[in-house]
This record gives sequence, structure tokens and C-alpha cells, in this order.
Amino acid sequence: MQSLGFYATTAYLPSLLGDAGLSAAEAGLLLSLANLIGIAAAFTTPTLAVRAGRPGLLAILAAVLTGLLVAHASAAHLCVLLLGFGQSGAFSLALLFIVLRAPDGRHAAQLSGMAQCYGYLLAAVGPLALGAAHQATGSWTLPLVLLLVLLVPQTAAGLGASRNRYAAPEQP
Repeated sequence: MQSLGFYATTAYLPSLLGDAGLSAAEAGLLLSLANLIGIAAAFTTPTLAVRAGRPGLLAILAAVLTGLLVAHASAAHLCVLLLGFGQSGAFSLALLFIVLRAPDGRHAAQLSGMAQCYGYLLAAVGPLALGAAHQATGSWTLPLVLLLVLLVPQTAAGLGASRNRYAAPEQP
């Protein structure tokens, strides 16, 4: 879900901001800003998750920050900063959970392969589906609502993965 949101945002955020009245240059700059702030989030979120001992709360926070994309263009700068932090924080948490929920390297590789294979297959559909929704309605409302709805399973998956147990099958 996180990658679907990221790819859709990367594809359409400048158009969405342009339709809200920002210039093409400013909309592109804001997308770059979201990705720059995301670098900081990607490096700090796993450390915070491990030290805080409650990574599920960070999964919720990442979804909330990502959900701020729907705010009005008058607050676009702040919303895009929070969006970048939320999306990158969610991505780094997803990778962290793969490592934390595997008992060893072999299981980590299997879990990573499964999560990334299915995750990126799902993510590839995102920009196409949201673009089709925008084209069909002529508005960004439906695509944004769909992105918000997808934050629910993303948050649920984050909370499930934050539980302190392994994803590997029990050994007999």
C-alpha cells in the first residue's frame, strides 16, 4: 500500500497542485521537497521505532501524515513536507518489519521476496487506477479519497507487523 501511494503521489502531485493554482515550477519543487524530507524520515524512523519500542504508533503516524495530502493548496508547503515524512517513514518501517519479524536471514529473504513481489505488483496498479479515476471524474476528489481509503489497510498491516512475533511458521 505504501508503494502504491508513493508512486501515485510521485506521478500526480504536481498535476494536483497545478490544478489547485500553483505554478508548474512550484508544484515540481514541492514534489522534490517531499522526496528530500523523505530522506531524513527514511533514516530516522527505524531508529525511533526500535528505541521507542512501539513501532505500531509510528505506523499510525506515518499514515496520518500521508493522509494530510488532502489539505487545501493554501497549506501545500506544510502538507507536502508531512507527506514526504509520512511516506518515507512508512517505507522504512515496512523494511524494518521484514527484518524484525524474521528469525534468521533465510526467513528474512523469503519474507522480503514475498512482500516486495506482491507489494510492487499492487503498487504498479496505483498510478493507472488513480489516473483513470481522475480522468473519469475530472476531479482529484475520488483519487484522493481512494488514497485515503488505502491508508486503512496500510495502517492495519503496519500494526500487525509491529507485534513482537515472527512471521515464520512454527518449527515442529
